[in-house]
Amino acid sequence: MEPYFFPALWEQRRICIARTLYEHHIHSVLEVGCGEGNVLSFLVSQSPNDEHPITRLCGIDINNAALDLAYERLQPNDDDKRDLRVDPLSVQLFHGDASVPVPDLSVDAVVCTEVIEHVDEHVGAPALTHAVLGGYNPLLAVFTTPNAEFNVNFPGLAYGTPDARFRDDDHKFEWTREQFRSWAEGAADKYGYTVEIRGIGLSMRNPIAGFDPYGGCTQMAVFTRNAVDSTTHSDVVTGSPPRLYASTEYPVFTQPQLSSIALQKLVRKFALDICNTQHAFQLDDLWDILEIKQQFKRCRALEKWLDTQATYSASQTNELYTVNT
Repeated sequence: MEPYFFPALWEQRRICIARTLYEHHIHSVLEVGCGEGNVLSFLVSQSPNDEHPITRLCGIDINNAALDLAYERLQPNDDDKRDLRVDPLSVQLFHGDASVPVPDLSVDAVVCTEVIEHVDEHVGAPALTHAVLGGYNPLLAVFTTPNAEFNVNFPGLAYGTPDARFRDDDHKFEWTREQFRSWAEGAADKYGYTVEIRGIGLSMRNPIAGFDPYGGCTQMAVFTRNAVDSTTHSDVVTGSPPRLYASTEYPVFTQPQLSSIALQKLVRKFALDICNTQHAFQLDDLWDILEIKQQFKRCRALEKWLDTQATYSASQTNELYTVNT
């Protein structure tokens, strides 16, 4: 499906998932059915909101070969080892059936993207739903799955005819928007969540005549746990829980903060470098510099520090700073 979308549909999904996690200030994420680690590796990049960094990523998959690739993909690269992170990041991969919760694994959010359609609709889907919402009971859960109605825009799938087929040979089902909403609202009611339905892939490149987005090529359900959950989850879970397969710790900056004088010299050096080209600087100009991040940890701390320094003058809106001579 990718050639029909720009950005590619897989990229749009990952962007939507990441933005949803960031919006909800999530610090730890579990992906059930993580496969080769494509989504998890996308989340390794540091959150744009430095006040709420993701510091733990977990993944579960039943396929050993996929987990091997995920482990390789999630290893710190040369840039990670050179440009040390401000916040720690641990990665854990588990091998086993994703429909059986990992005992004592607690995370803020669970992601299940393009997985539920690969299990039996009447047995596997309820079991997976229970594991995510009833077993882990996270603050936030994100599910994505194909929107069957959108298949009418792919002539080769013959949607609505006796010869209709799914987008992937391994799909056991593909839900219409109404079926997806019914499942999502039923699960939200059962497990004590509020759910919002969103569409991904609303436009196509070179669409066929009569193109209709039908809510998007991918449909996404965002479950937010209710403040008070009095629901009892009596579903019986059978099977062996997934076991730890591999783990990784990303290198993190641990050196002590510079002395007051050394810190002033460091900031002044970079501020003058910026001002030599544009006469003034914004807070983000300094915050984009790794050495500055490593010293202040949080953008808010840098802003407060600048406000206490006579060396810098802020405009009335506090958006531009100049260096006083």
